[in-house]
Amino acid sequence: MAKPSGGKPEKPAKPEKTQDELRAILEQKLKSLKPAIDDGIKEYEQALKDGIFDDVQGETAGSGEARKEALQKKLNGIFTRAEKMKAKLDSKETLKQTEPDICPTYTHPDGKQETITLNIEAKLAEFTSFYQKTSIDLPPDFEEAIRDIWETNLSEIEQAIEQNGFDDMLLIPPTTNLPDLVEKMKMGNGYYTGSNFDAGGGFAGAVSQNTDKPRIILYHKMDSLPEISQKTGLDIHLNITGADAQALYQTNPNDFISTLEDAIILERKYFEETDKHLSDYTKNSAQWLPGTKSGTRLVRSYWYPGDDGLCVGACDLGYQGGYLGVRPSRCFF
Repeated sequence: MAKPSGGKPEKPAKPEKTQDELRAILEQKLKSLKPAIDDGIKEYEQALKDGIFDDVQGETAGSGEARKEALQKKLNGIFTRAEKMKAKLDSKETLKQTEPDICPTYTHPDGKQETITLNIEAKLAEFTSFYQKTSIDLPPDFEEAIRDIWETNLSEIEQAIEQNGFDDMLLIPPTTNLPDLVEKMKMGNGYYTGSNFDAGGGFAGAVSQNTDKPRIILYHKMDSLPEISQKTGLDIHLNITGADAQALYQTNPNDFISTLEDAIILERKYFEETDKHLSDYTKNSAQWLPGTKSGTRLVRSYWYPGDDGLCVGACDLGYQGGYLGVRPSRCFF
């Protein structure tokens, strides 16, 4: 009997949605913005009543006005997204199966506006090539899973960019084998691990949250944490303790780079594109990674330029350092 021909069977094409289905989805997304608009208006009205927009004693002059502008910016972003959705529904234009491009506008603290363009198809091609180069085996449904995350969270992705100025994104497959990932993402002289991290089992013993899922992570393509703070006004939480970092993670687990897996992929990808390292501790850019634990300790990492390697350590909750903070981001699953 002849053997079947080699190669994997072709995956059935994903059925396309009808225009009626696409419009129903868009209409539902538009409706989903109403609670956010209502809550934002209530928050603004309550802030007016409570005098939140007034300067208080000991503050820099204009602090209250800055709070007012930040809240107005948040509300305007939601209104703008709703207006775009409504205009698209009213136009009766043919809707695309996937919206590959987004072009949200970010307003810097100094008032300067910047249009940030991201294209999911271009990024998929870019990351597929990157993972091939680093010998990372991608699951067969990687591209479909990423497109689903993109489509499901498109409004929230635009909002995160408008509010925080994220200008790039990572597309990450499930990463359940940290030792293998560490080896394939190696740069320079490799890795330097601390004694506490080694005592917790090293890379094989480290335990991370949510790395079994594909994900899209928005981030700032900047060399250092202080540069992010300077250009966006976001808090990078330098000199916080491990306990503070853990509390941040428990409150907002998807609002900054939090696992060793994500940090390592970001470090290698950034180096491939710029020939620079963005967690250089000499630039106060070391990072807490409270989504990863080594035993009972939290993991931290940073690039050590003197020895040309990535340092990975594990620290007790009371540890802190002026060079050590968190990298703002936004993660979508």
